[in-house]
Amino acid sequence: MIAVTALVAALGSLALATAQPAAAKTPCWKQVINDWEGNERIDGTYAQHCYREAIAHVPLDLRAYSSIVDDITAASRQVLRTTQSVHRGGSTNPPASPPAARKSAAARKADQPNRGLFKVAFDKLGPRNADSVPLPLLILGGLALILVAAGAAGLISRRLRSRRVAP
Repeated sequence: MIAVTALVAALGSLALATAQPAAAKTPCWKQVINDWEGNERIDGTYAQHCYREAIAHVPLDLRAYSSIVDDITAASRQVLRTTQSVHRGGSTNPPASPPAARKSAAARKADQPNRGLFKVAFDKLGPRNADSVPLPLLILGGLALILVAAGAAGLISRRLRSRRVAP
């Protein structure tokens, strides 16, 4: 009975330790950064303070090795231009393209380069935002641990066989 109680207590504490905190709304600056990380473009429209906060919270590696700060600044300016043209009575819609410049969906798909198997698989398995768990890295780490364990098992079995004395 004591063993069962100890087991239940251990499982309960494990469940509490691994429980996720209550989901809070994602801050707007993080939404801007996640939007950019999806395709290295900012597709959404956000408040100006979100752009400023996003620039302040950009991780150092992204700041050093990508154009995220420039892209956020450009998106912020685009929103300002759009709101200014609305206040002046201008149209927020871009001018219509001529019919010759429009392409069908099949023509646009034909223009896109053929994506390889690994690229498609990584897009499906890869992280969706800046804070998500890098699943491919965890899978490779697990595979490495399995290979190390298999090698250790082979080494141990060889040593045990060599210790046996022939009758």
